[in-house]
Amino acid sequence: MALIWGAMPAYALAPPAQAIQLVSAGAAVTDEAAEAAPAVEESEDILITARRRDERLQDVPIAISAVSGDTLQTQHIDRIADFAAKLPNFSAVQQNTRVSGLYVRGLGGNANNDGAESGVGLIVDNVFFTHVGFSWLDFVDLDHIELVRGPQGTLLGKNTTIGALVVTTKRPSFTPELNLEAGYANYGRYQIRANATGPVIGDTLAYRVTFYQDKSNGWARNKYDGQKYLDINRWAVRGQLLFDSGPVTSRLIAEHYETSEFNNYYPNFADATTFVNGTARAGSWDTKMRTLFGYAPDYTVGKNADLNTQQRIDSRVNGISNELNIKLGGHTLTAVTAWRQLRFRPKNDSDQSPFSILRAGFDVDVDQYSQELRLASPTGGTVDYQVGGYFLREDLISNNRSIFQSDATRWFLPGVLPSAILDGVEYDQVGKLQVTSGAAFGQATVHLNERASVTGGVRFTRETKKASNTAITFGGAPLPAVLAGARTAILTAFGGLFTPVADKRTTDSWSWLINPSYKISDDVLLYASVSYGEKSGAANLSASGDKPVIIDPEKSTDYEIGLKTTLGRATLNANLYWNDIRDYQAVQLDPTRVSLGNFLGNAARVRLRGIEVEGEVKLGAGFSASLSGSYNDATYRSYKNAPVPVEYSYANGPRSLDLSGKRVVGSAKWSGQASIAYDAPVSDRFNLNGYVNQTYRSATNLLNPYSAYGAQEGYGLTNAGIGIRTADDRYSLLFWGRNVLDKRYAVGIGQATAVNPFIKVLGDPRTFGATVKGRF
Repeated sequence: MALIWGAMPAYALAPPAQAIQLVSAGAAVTDEAAEAAPAVEESEDILITARRRDERLQDVPIAISAVSGDTLQTQHIDRIADFAAKLPNFSAVQQNTRVSGLYVRGLGGNANNDGAESGVGLIVDNVFFTHVGFSWLDFVDLDHIELVRGPQGTLLGKNTTIGALVVTTKRPSFTPELNLEAGYANYGRYQIRANATGPVIGDTLAYRVTFYQDKSNGWARNKYDGQKYLDINRWAVRGQLLFDSGPVTSRLIAEHYETSEFNNYYPNFADATTFVNGTARAGSWDTKMRTLFGYAPDYTVGKNADLNTQQRIDSRVNGISNELNIKLGGHTLTAVTAWRQLRFRPKNDSDQSPFSILRAGFDVDVDQYSQELRLASPTGGTVDYQVGGYFLREDLISNNRSIFQSDATRWFLPGVLPSAILDGVEYDQVGKLQVTSGAAFGQATVHLNERASVTGGVRFTRETKKASNTAITFGGAPLPAVLAGARTAILTAFGGLFTPVADKRTTDSWSWLINPSYKISDDVLLYASVSYGEKSGAANLSASGDKPVIIDPEKSTDYEIGLKTTLGRATLNANLYWNDIRDYQAVQLDPTRVSLGNFLGNAARVRLRGIEVEGEVKLGAGFSASLSGSYNDATYRSYKNAPVPVEYSYANGPRSLDLSGKRVVGSAKWSGQASIAYDAPVSDRFNLNGYVNQTYRSATNLLNPYSAYGAQEGYGLTNAGIGIRTADDRYSLLFWGRNVLDKRYAVGIGQATAVNPFIKVLGDPRTFGATVKGRF
């Protein structure tokens, strides 16, 4: 699944006009400097750190976009999924903590398997996060975000094949400051954000404390008990200490995030009651609901929740990290040490009905430990370089729980049999994964002259994965022998008590980059790059029998050529890309071993090619405008053994589908946005500000296996706001709206099975509210 919106460049709407806006983890602008910076009419510069140095965005010869934290906050871009309104060719699906994913150019995610990594990396305050569940969080108190497109790995943590999202939060300041923000919106939603910073010991030790809470009543009412689903109920707290003395700085971060929400409501919208050959699908969810329970399903999307055992999904994340920087003459030694923990507990009503049939879902526990060391040379000479090492340890448990309830016997077994056959029985498949990864890397830039440079990088990674899967069952009443066989038959259909499977594999991989660039003039940069990266081999934590437990790495070779221009008040950037991906990790069916069923494998070859364009201009009189867009041809070059959708699963029907030549699931061919913003004084004390942002995404198919039921038509979303702030930006009031035309759309679609019909993961409806902020 993927959701891709076009976006404008980050720098278009940053409220404070500054000659240079520094959005860097390595160096922060002081409050005094920010207030003293003169207003300018030329396009603002942004400094980024995607190459682990402070560099002007327009001087970095790679395909990268950035957004300031001020812009994100001003326009109520609260979640990673919302970033898609600002970052070209980027999307994020956040169905729930476990089924989340980041996507660049239509690819990413983790194949809905806890043992598979995303093709798009997430790096927060210089720490690489392994599991997609960490992207579920709301990152608050942001300094800036960056999106780097193309394979990463030379410098940015662990290898990725598609790109990386780099998130940087605000650092502690030695200037005392208190920021308070409160907002109220429809659906009874309220938000509270607060952060305080200042010195602890003179100019040596500073602190920063951040608190965040977001709650709403939800907008989809459950017929069964009146509970409102798709609510918001989350909070977070972060504490930081910054030590700065002579050549040594150290930044310690400790944080806790917690959510407890009804975000697992996925409305029914259709079921396949007949196969495509015209024969009846007797075992369809719709048919059985009508014949077994006399229940007529409602397919009115967003208004048809009727669930009797749904409960909140709980998730918790804890983390501690420390970044140590030591100046060694002109060199800088950096050490980043981190621990991260995720706990996820779903409580789903998996039968999508007011009957007690089945609760299924994955309990997930992740602990990751990482250590990175980097040595960076001084800049300004003929050659500058960085070298370093990286270590990662991840321990993961993914427990796929199926809990049978009082109506399960009636649903799964023919005839009139006692409910005790299945009631209270639990069948689990406990997948375990241990990852130990180490890497050495280096990257250098040779400045051939004042205009021409060549950057090259290489990274060697050795990774060991140890994975296993074990089936267990327990619970339920004791049964006489005549009935025990019926219980066993159903458990066998769910996977059975197979002999535990396990595998261990060590792989070596290389990543590399060649990146020449040439400044045609001071304001025009031409660049090209060829890069290669690998995504680690996935562990199939649901494997059984002869299914592969660990599969091969995914390999990506990317070619880019781009142009960055600055013309006074305007900037215009464009790049062409061609990305070939081999051994693409996807679900497949082996036609020579049909009895294995569907499994995760190296199933396909994929090609991405297209163009991305970003431009913005300051129009004067307080107005700025931007326009961006992308054309993305994401195609399966070879995918011959894709699983068949349910409507093709009739007797003697095709065992697999050949998707070669078709568009990648979830990838939109066209996406783009247009924005206009206003910020100008209306008196010597107040400024009036506002913005309108229109996005567009062309039609795509969101369902895998590929199915006609997965079609999502093209759509656009409109966001807008108007407000007033004091000239010194200490106080502000903003009235805002998101999806103001109330477009109803899906960001994901789920396959029909023997227990549920086709379901949709809905995008947010129209939301509007007011936010007041104060800086003291």
